[in-house]
Amino acid sequence: MVMSKKIDSFFTKKDQAVVVDASAASQLIVVNPVCISQDEPELADPIPTDHVENADQIEDAFVVSAVKDFVKVDPALRCQIWACPADKQDEIRKAYMQLGPYQPKKDVYRSSGEGSRKRRFQYHWFAAFSWLEYSPTKDAAFCFPCFLFSKKPTGKCGSNTFTVKGFQKWKRVNDGKQCAFICHMGKGSNSAHNYSVQCYDNLKNGFCQIARVMQKVSKEEILKNRLRLKTSIDVVKWLALQACSFRGNNEGPTSNNQGNFLEMVKVLSSYNAEVAALVGNAPGNAKYNSPEIQKEILNIIATDVQASIREEIGEAKFCLLVDEARDESKREQMTLVLRFVDTRGFIRERFFDLVHVSDTTAATLKEELCAVLNYHKLDVQNIRGQGYDGASNMRGEWNGLQQKFKQECPYAYYVHCFAHQLQLSLVAASKEVTEVHNFFEHLAVVVNTVASSCKRNDELRAHQVAEILNLVELDELETGSGANQIGALQRPSDTRWSSHFSSVCSLLRLYKPAFLVLKAIASSKGASPSARGKAAGSVKLVMSFDFVFILHVMKELMGITDLLCKKLQQKSQDIVNAMHDVATTKELIQKLRDDGWTNLLCDVVLFCKKHGILVPDMDGFYVDFIRSRKEDETSAKHHYKYDVFMVAVDQQLQE
Repeated sequence: MVMSKKIDSFFTKKDQAVVVDASAASQLIVVNPVCISQDEPELADPIPTDHVENADQIEDAFVVSAVKDFVKVDPALRCQIWACPADKQDEIRKAYMQLGPYQPKKDVYRSSGEGSRKRRFQYHWFAAFSWLEYSPTKDAAFCFPCFLFSKKPTGKCGSNTFTVKGFQKWKRVNDGKQCAFICHMGKGSNSAHNYSVQCYDNLKNGFCQIARVMQKVSKEEILKNRLRLKTSIDVVKWLALQACSFRGNNEGPTSNNQGNFLEMVKVLSSYNAEVAALVGNAPGNAKYNSPEIQKEILNIIATDVQASIREEIGEAKFCLLVDEARDESKREQMTLVLRFVDTRGFIRERFFDLVHVSDTTAATLKEELCAVLNYHKLDVQNIRGQGYDGASNMRGEWNGLQQKFKQECPYAYYVHCFAHQLQLSLVAASKEVTEVHNFFEHLAVVVNTVASSCKRNDELRAHQVAEILNLVELDELETGSGANQIGALQRPSDTRWSSHFSSVCSLLRLYKPAFLVLKAIASSKGASPSARGKAAGSVKLVMSFDFVFILHVMKELMGITDLLCKKLQQKSQDIVNAMHDVATTKELIQKLRDDGWTNLLCDVVLFCKKHGILVPDMDGFYVDFIRSRKEDETSAKHHYKYDVFMVAVDQQLQE
């Protein structure tokens, strides 16, 4: 029998949609299927033949090991999806979808039927019905989407034909509108087959899945959150570098000044439209600018810095530099600085940690220090030096902190901070000499009187400008870039003795402007009586020879010790160079004692003449109302040279 038209020409190709419209398929010109006589040999399929692929190799290549035991290529050998474990059903479906419907291409399909007209499966049916599968084992057809998404059979006749039993009645395929494949598909979109096809398409189209959509949205949110967080990190790094406060008094949305952190975020937003959009529209739980987030970022940065320092130290030996101080909140804080030699041979000092301690006993300090060292895996046996101040809890020979570490590591030698020793020696020297002690008391009164208000500072600057202009006109001052700057009097600090040297130098430089301000206060009727009294007393002090003489003595003497103080505080300083610097300083002080008197006296006399200060007769008698001496026992020169100058220098050398 000759076919007028091939059946596959009426259907869509395999790579097109899975669903075939039932009404269109019913209008196909269908002829009887190929018949095979018992007396004639079976004819080969006219379609090009290929061998069936090895099913085991397909499974090994595509199936995930977690569901490999549930996946079979042959439809007749498969375990039904609804019979598999519920937590693995989706994974099994995805594994089958990766394999696709099993459509083997054989030279000859098995024939079936009774009588002289046997029929067999036709390969071109795959092109007409892309959902179709064939089982060589059972010689039956199956529906791939229905197998994947059908529910457990309810017992209705024909409900499990294309999923469990398999379809074998090939005669019913070419039956026009009653084609078994078309009947299985159903006429409406609500049929069981079309529902399974829709589920198949939804699962195959991954972008329509809720998980994929959520993942895509979450990626966009992650990028936005990262930009918000990066903005906060940059602001934290800048504020920490500049040692600025983070919080504001009022950080509410209506505040005109929300604090340094939030205001800096606004500045960055003004230069970047993307940042402005993200920061302005950030959800309440993802702004990344709360105080907790700020502290967390700071802690992360501190941890990274400590890790970098720890990596820089490596297995090298190191020294401990420890000191305690009370912060603004009245909490005792202990600072830890590590001193070591890096791999290139340079001495490094790194601020390592700030630890709150409940008390300052040696046992507590050692416990906290050991906790920090152990956390960062720094061995106590690698300590080769300890640098503390001279407090008993630190330098004690029996129960001090240095002794407790030395008991564990005998090579952890203790060295009293040289800069701190110098400060103590200068303080002790000033207290031993009565004239020097009184001078610094008077110096503090003079400076505080002149610099106690903005008005007086403005007057001081005005007098300073007038004096500079006058000296420039007289060619007594050199002009140039950065020369003759307007300054102010420096207040001395009790805890930093080097600040006294700055105060002495500033008063010498601004002596006449300071005198004019004091004189104006003393003669001002608008000032209070106490202010006028302090100013009048200060005028008498600054115009006395004793004050001017000691002012010059301390300038010369402290100029030498200030250089030593700065050298001892250098990070690259070591104990050998420190001892050499101390010896050099002692030599300079000794040279000042032996050869400095003449030049010092000349400078003092010239200064007094310039400012109209009365200079006593150095060969005349000096009356001392404190020491029990007669008038003819000492001269003014003897007093200023031996009782003041020599004693002050000797005290420095002794300390």
